[in-house]
Amino acid sequence: MNAIRERLRAGETLYGTWLRIPHPIVMEVLGQSGFDFIHVDMEHGPIGTGELGNLLLAAKAVNTPAIVRLPGKEGSLIGRTLDMGASGVIIPQVNNGEEAAQVIKAARFHPLGKRGMGGACRADGYGKLGFHEFASVSNEQTLLVLQIETKEAVERLDEILDISGDSVDVFYIGPADLSQSLGIPGNFDDSLFQRTLQWVVKRVRSRGKILGIHAASVQAAKEFAALGIQYINCSIDIELLVKGAKELAEQLKEG
Repeated sequence: MNAIRERLRAGETLYGTWLRIPHPIVMEVLGQSGFDFIHVDMEHGPIGTGELGNLLLAAKAVNTPAIVRLPGKEGSLIGRTLDMGASGVIIPQVNNGEEAAQVIKAARFHPLGKRGMGGACRADGYGKLGFHEFASVSNEQTLLVLQIETKEAVERLDEILDISGDSVDVFYIGPADLSQSLGIPGNFDDSLFQRTLQWVVKRVRSRGKILGIHAASVQAAKEFAALGIQYINCSIDIELLVKGAKELAEQLKEG
């Protein structure tokens, strides 16, 4: 199911959206809508570990990679989320090489890291895969995404890239937090933000690494793709619901 890693490495540009409503039906609807992947947002909104299990089952039912953004960098939470069957994890606020190294250690099995091996979980088919096969398959298929979204992360980007090696799949720019960290919250047209964005894109791509970003609109997504960004998210389930409902109500009341 998790061919997303192979597709990115093959040079494809993939598109997804965010899920924040903690109900499996929402996952099923989004998963059947044509997106390449779905981001499950545990950093913001009401999704907890209890809801996550059902969301991941729904994603599996519609054969859609579910990449979970965690609320922090805590190692046991990374391992537990992957054990539950997530196709990958997004780690917010990775600011330097040391933090990147700790995340890799928690997300990858030996020889790439030291992820805890519990076994008998959804990810290993409840024991169907033996230790060595499970570790190998997980290291090969699990998507690991680090968010670059602070001034410090930009300044220390080279050390993050150096330590990440082949263990990190996507370096994901968070425009909102990055603009805030630069002192220009929400001013995405500001020259400082634009220069910073262009520099990060150029630097990451020069190292042969894959970039991701959140796009505020379809037009923005197209512009990011033209820059060589391959992993792009646009909109969120709540926004899609609000927009669709509002448009329908307005159309019904016209005239």
